[in-house]
Amino acid sequence: MPSPCFLSAIASLLKCPLAFLSGSPLTEAGFTHITSAPERERRHAALRRMMSENALEAVIVSSRGDEFMRGRVQYVSDVFQWAGWSFVILPLRGEPVFIVDPLWGSARAALVAWIQKLVTTHHPGIEMAGLLSDLGLAKGAIGIAGMADITAHAHVRELEKALPGATFSDATDLFDDVRAIKSEEEIANCYETSAILRTVFKALEAELRPGVQERDAMAQAHRLCRQYGCLDGIAQIARRPFRAYSFGTTGVLERDDIIAIDLEWGGPSGYWVELRRCFSFGTPPDDVRRFWDTRVESFAACVDAMKAGNSSEEILAARDRVYAKYGQSGKGAINYTAHGIGVDSLEPPWVPGKCTPSTVKAAKVRSTTRPMGSGSTRSSPPGFQARSER
Repeated sequence: MPSPCFLSAIASLLKCPLAFLSGSPLTEAGFTHITSAPERERRHAALRRMMSENALEAVIVSSRGDEFMRGRVQYVSDVFQWAGWSFVILPLRGEPVFIVDPLWGSARAALVAWIQKLVTTHHPGIEMAGLLSDLGLAKGAIGIAGMADITAHAHVRELEKALPGATFSDATDLFDDVRAIKSEEEIANCYETSAILRTVFKALEAELRPGVQERDAMAQAHRLCRQYGCLDGIAQIARRPFRAYSFGTTGVLERDDIIAIDLEWGGPSGYWVELRRCFSFGTPPDDVRRFWDTRVESFAACVDAMKAGNSSEEILAARDRVYAKYGQSGKGAINYTAHGIGVDSLEPPWVPGKCTPSTVKAAKVRSTTRPMGSGSTRSSPPGFQARSER
């Protein structure tokens, strides 16, 4: 049986985990993904203008802790969430409130410092109803950003039941249209992430040699991205016949391999970049070189189509003109040819995949035909069906 002195020491440590340190407590480092105060004010002002224009008195922003759906809440709160669900109430007047499930909790949100009101709960609908009532919005017009694609039906029903006098509407498109236009600070964040990934790829060249296991090469990619301060991401590898990317198998690289590596990471700021590189240990075969040349040409055509005022559908048209020239086709493909990028790895708008207005309700997505605004950032993954060459 432990001695009374030992038990007393354990009890003291539980009360104060740093008690074993003789001297000052550990120094906490700051987060790298906190936006500047002017940038934060710009975002909130733009969202409140949108609310005023659409007769909304508050917007509930919802998210899930993954690289595709965490960004809306991060955009308005600076809270980077790795798991679980969360919400932010952004009123037309007043300070935002962060609501989160116990899985992720509010400890990290508290370190953001500028957002003061934090709520951890199993019942977000009930909590948000109370918070909205406190704001005088028990009968208000409330938009929900995420209702079209992420907000849990159970949470919406709980909210509607707890606040029957309020009017709730889908504000997903309204919110995403504001977020799509990037500031200079946001674009600089994307450049920072891009520079990191280019550095990582350069370092990976020393790891890629015949006999190396795929997973060892991908482990180095992860280590380097983390070492440079990236917050989250994936490193994937594929080799001919390119049936799918993997996170790295026990298979070894061979001298005649054609290797494709995909790095998709949120940098120190939380802003994402997708970057792919192809490698060979010698001169690529003619069929590979010809295909590479078509990809370079199609990318250039897509970039040329990315102009303010153009519909995102025009990117598909530019791609298809090049593909047709070389006997390739993207017809029927549903993987994304181009999409927005920012604090989510994939942000609206994206093409193909957005439905026409007549099918929006069924598919929970919005039209691709909206024009691009100045300052939009896009990523252009491949989408094609190539004819076999023998």
